[in-house]
Amino acid sequence: MESTTENENTKKETYLVEGMSCSGCERTVQKVITGLEGVKSAKADVTSASVSIEYDPTHVNIEAIMAAVNKVGYRITGKKG
Repeated sequence: MESTTENENTKKETYLVEGMSCSGCERTVQKVITGLEGVKSAKADVTSASVSIEYDPTHVNIEAIMAAVNKVGYRITGKKG
C-alpha cells in the first residue's frame, strides 16, 4: 500500500504492530513515530494491530521507524496487506 501525496517523495504505508493492547499504546506508537524527522503523520489502530505512516524516505527510512517503535516496547512485524 504505497502512494504519493503533494510531495513526490512522500510515502504512505501501513505496517503491522505487535504488542499494542489499548489506546495508550496507540498514542505511544504514534508519538514515537511522529517524533522522527521526515515523518509527516502516523495513525496507530489497536483493533487492526497496525500503524499507517506518511513519511519522506529521503529523510527517514523504515528501519529507523522500526527501531524507534522497538525502543518503546512494540514491534513492527511487516507491511499490512
